Amino acid sequence: MFFLYICASLKSNAMKKTIIVAGILWLATLGFSSCEKANLGDENQPVVSDGVKVKFCIDKFEQTPFDQVLNASRSDVGIDQICGTINFAVFSGADKVKSINQKKGDNNFGTFDADLAKGTYQVVVLAHNCSGNATITSPDKITFPDNKVTDTFYYYAEITVDDAKTYSLEMKRAVAMFRLMAQDSKPDNVKSMKFFYTGGSSTFNAVTGYGCVNSRQTEIRTIADSLNGKATQYDVYTFPHEETDKLKVTVTALDGLGTSVCEKVFEEVPVQRNMITKYSGTFFGQSESGSSSKFTFTADNAWSETSYNY
Repeated sequence: MFFLYICASLKSNAMKKTIIVAGILWLATLGFSSCEKANLGDENQPVVSDGVKVKFCIDKFEQTPFDQVLNASRSDVGIDQICGTINFAVFSGADKVKSINQKKGDNNFGTFDADLAKGTYQVVVLAHNCSGNATITSPDKITFPDNKVTDTFYYYAEITVDDAKTYSLEMKRAVAMFRLMAQDSKPDNVKSMKFFYTGGSSTFNAVTGYGCVNSRQTEIRTIADSLNGKATQYDVYTFPHEETDKLKVTVTALDGLGTSVCEKVFEEVPVQRNMITKYSGTFFGQSESGSSSKFTFTADNAWSETSYNY
């Protein structure tokens, strides 16, 4: 009304036209400003996903753990007895579109949900016992905290997502084990065992299922004083580069100051995924380093095992 009154009071037709045009523009500006303010508010609202719900469940492991303490059949072993950490990643080409890390004790340990747009993806799942999470840079380059290798299982597959689906995953063992069985008594002054070995890998390629770098691996095993005067056993792991691989393992017994007490070198140690290679003999005594007089091979439902006497 105020605007119409102003227009009526003006004597100049030109001035009237000018005021009318200005008024129309001013009203239009108010309208556009109102619309812009509403859109800014909408930008803060969550975007509704049009992804497809996909679920992944770890169903079983290829073999029971190497840890013989469990002494149980595959059907009796729970996921949390086999691994303490699970890492899950989904890639679309070179892009990682989903990543989930789980620790033993988490709800739904071993089960993952993902909303994925329709398309083709690469899925990687790792189950291991490292203190931290694996770094999955890509499906073919996976590293672990401090380059330490534990009993590790993996799943890799390329999937096409078009409808909601649940995938049951069978995890395969990725590692080989070297087991040293010192049958003579451990001296009181030996406090730890150092394992330095080459020929294997601490970086894993989930696409091929093998190691992908030439690693120099070192593991230290602290020995409790309660084992003084007793036979002892030590296990270390690696990712073989191919179906059969060979390690050079140098084992050093250390005192409390880290000084070498005795040392043995094991050459050409054959290792294979899902297999334990055992060396048994007198370690702290005077037997020849790395010698083997007897070779035996055994296999059962749990794992393959190769034994040597040294």
